[in-house]
Amino acid sequence: MIHKVADTRSKSGGGDRLEAELVIKPLANAVRQLMSESRITILLTCLALVLLIVSTAGGRDMPSAHDPLAAIEQEYAQGSLTLDEKVILQLKAIRAPGELPDRYQAVRLAAGVPEAHGRSVTMILKEIRSQWDLLSASTQRAFMETMARWDTYFVYDSPGGFFKLHYDIDEDSVHAVPADDSDLSGVPDFVEKCAAYLDTAWARHIDLGYLVPPSDGGMGGDEKYDIYFQNMSYYGYVVYEGDGPMPWNDHFSYMVLHHNFLVFPPNPDPEGCQWGAAKATAAHEYHHAVQFAYDVGEDTWFMELDAVYMEDIVFDYADDNHNYLGNFFSEPHRSLMENSYHYYSCFIWELYLAQKFDTSLMRAVWEGAINETTVYDALSDTMLARYGWTQDSAFAEFALWNFCTYTRDDGLHHEEAASYPLAVIGRTHSSFPVNLQNSLGSPAGYGAAYVQFFPGGNVGTLTVTFNGSDSREWAAYLIKSTADNVHEFERIELSPGNYLGSVEVPGFESYYRVALVGINLSEFSAAAPFTYRADVIEPYDVSLVVLTTDSAVYSGGVRQWECQVTNNAPLYDVIDLIVWDDLGWRPPDTIDKALAPGRDTVFSVAVSPPQGTPLEERSNLHFKAQSWGDPTVADSQTVLGKVVLQRGDVDFTGFIDIADLVYLVEYMFTSGPQPMPVLDAADFQCNIGIDIGDLVAMVEFMFEDGPPPPCNPY
Repeated sequence: MIHKVADTRSKSGGGDRLEAELVIKPLANAVRQLMSESRITILLTCLALVLLIVSTAGGRDMPSAHDPLAAIEQEYAQGSLTLDEKVILQLKAIRAPGELPDRYQAVRLAAGVPEAHGRSVTMILKEIRSQWDLLSASTQRAFMETMARWDTYFVYDSPGGFFKLHYDIDEDSVHAVPADDSDLSGVPDFVEKCAAYLDTAWARHIDLGYLVPPSDGGMGGDEKYDIYFQNMSYYGYVVYEGDGPMPWNDHFSYMVLHHNFLVFPPNPDPEGCQWGAAKATAAHEYHHAVQFAYDVGEDTWFMELDAVYMEDIVFDYADDNHNYLGNFFSEPHRSLMENSYHYYSCFIWELYLAQKFDTSLMRAVWEGAINETTVYDALSDTMLARYGWTQDSAFAEFALWNFCTYTRDDGLHHEEAASYPLAVIGRTHSSFPVNLQNSLGSPAGYGAAYVQFFPGGNVGTLTVTFNGSDSREWAAYLIKSTADNVHEFERIELSPGNYLGSVEVPGFESYYRVALVGINLSEFSAAAPFTYRADVIEPYDVSLVVLTTDSAVYSGGVRQWECQVTNNAPLYDVIDLIVWDDLGWRPPDTIDKALAPGRDTVFSVAVSPPQGTPLEERSNLHFKAQSWGDPTVADSQTVLGKVVLQRGDVDFTGFIDIADLVYLVEYMFTSGPQPMPVLDAADFQCNIGIDIGDLVAMVEFMFEDGPPPPCNPY
């Protein structure tokens, strides 16, 4: 059964915008609806309720001092009440709260309308029946009398024919429903709408293959399933009354709904929040009645999250269950199996399973529960047999999906993620190293905790080490985000037994954020922390610049190409300069030099085309500077080498020496061979033409420290 605490509505991480979307917009719908009905008093009450919700938003689901059921349970747990005393007080809180002792009286709002409490009446009644043999005969009698059906003046059969609705409209009746009858059908609009919503829930369950609730044998006047309306502090509840006809643990029941649905938190239903609450309750409570057709003895945590899930399956657009999500996302470390108000918010676990696999999965789980198997075991068996997945692997992925909501929604995970709150992050780090520390939230079984790392100006490789408590089973993941809503998941491989593992993220500076997710996979286990540490390893960084800017080299000569190499890293490094060319003018070679952080050096590399290499022949010269510390870090540059004419090298050997002088004299005075490779090789003065002046200039260059040819490139 669905119960929602008006003064403990919680949200987390979404800020003002999220509050506007989850509270103010539904409130506006409610205001429009109420104004159209001219119910000013109710409008003021609704406004007061929402102000109360907003003022307490973000809180956890602690038992409210205003909730008599929570206070009764707390006193019983402390030993202040006997079991019989507790049950008698619970019965009064459900059916006659005015008879409770003063210390339990619920606080009333200014308009006199009771607030909604957060304990599940259906599950309380189920618990009482499970302890039946421990109760005194007088308490058993009080239960049967208090929870007995009551007579009403009117009944209405739903159009689908499965339900019989019992109601009163007399203003003197405390449980009277709104009497408005706009279509003059003789049946209040409120009753007709509730009947339609119940029919929709029944039909959807039939479509999904669920059993129908067992017959009560005509206790309400015929075989139809009976619905009653009550003025109370709860959305509704189901009372199971006795054994069903099947050979398993099925039970027949009847349902009680709130008599007007006007005192509950807002929702975005297009018909208005009153009808959104009615739809959610019809789907939720009918599903409890269906659960009782299978096995009334299953754990409360599953029965409640399963019923809230069915609200979404039957009336997806109502989203009344989004009122619970702040609780889930504000404390993601809490267990999925926790028997507390937390289980209402855990409905998104089944929504994940339905989206990931199929909506028939949950029906199969209840069919498995018939065979005296718990729903947890049935879910594990069914997932493995149908899809090859374990619950552990599915829950680990579910924890990752839960990170990708609201502003972090990437459109690839929960269908309604944009309207879900943000999961609370345990810690955020932007300076490094992060020394070994415990997770801020200690995940219980099937709970998770998140830690996020921002680069914060750090450059290098992020290293993260995870270590889960040895007494639990763990999974750990990184969520690497290049933008707030662009994510990549990476599993951290953990060693068996000690659940220790590390992972590296190169180029950390290129990410918007990296989040660590620690997931406790020991179902039903108590909370336990994980430890983690992180650091950013600064990168090696080298750069290379070829300082020789021209491409000229002489055939048979030697040209020194100069390269400047810089160690840009804050780390000491040894740099290899690797040199080669396409035509073999420089044999492949490696030269190394040690460089302190931030320092540079110049390498001089000799390049020599073989003698006789034709003018204008070209070869690509390749220079690569590579880090010893990280061989993947390198910088390279390719330049062009081109054979050009060297004036004065008349014998084309690559050098200007006495042999060139003799060669030129013989050419000029004894008809010797002409200069090579072209006549201009003898034009020492670069003045176009060969004459005695070129010979004189060559002699002066060789013997009198004269200038070299002015047009030679080097």
